[in-house]
Amino acid sequence: MKKYAKYPALAVTLAIMAVIFVLSSQPAELSTKVSRAVTETVQAGRIKAITPLWFSTTNLNANVRKWAHIYIYCALGVSMAVTVQLWLHRVTLRQKALLASALCMLYAAGDEFHQYFVPGRAAQLSDVVIDAMGFLPCVAAVYLVLWAVRRLRN
Repeated sequence: MKKYAKYPALAVTLAIMAVIFVLSSQPAELSTKVSRAVTETVQAGRIKAITPLWFSTTNLNANVRKWAHIYIYCALGVSMAVTVQLWLHRVTLRQKALLASALCMLYAAGDEFHQYFVPGRAAQLSDVVIDAMGFLPCVAAVYLVLWAVRRLRN
């Protein structure tokens, strides 16, 4: 591996974190306006399949908002797992997976705490749980692939 190969992964992880922070910093009025526009796009298009009615059977906007949490935290989970993999050495895959998951959980909790101070927004533990539904399977998938690759090489 080249000396600087790990920096792009870190940059992607930090960029995803920045996007989450910016979106969480939007006051409730603006955030609602953005999510309604996305909801209208979902309703008008054929992308309803990516927002099944798991969170509310009557409110598509609530579903879009919750699925947005899952998707962005899935991206963070993959990016964080790759970053941890590239930056840490002499640590087991299990320890790396736990660290990547813990870092994502800390960021999700910190993001909800941050929202407490944004006008019209609130800190919700349920959103941290939904965020975990995004990053936990993705972190696990990255490390399962890495584990399988190592097994095939040996």
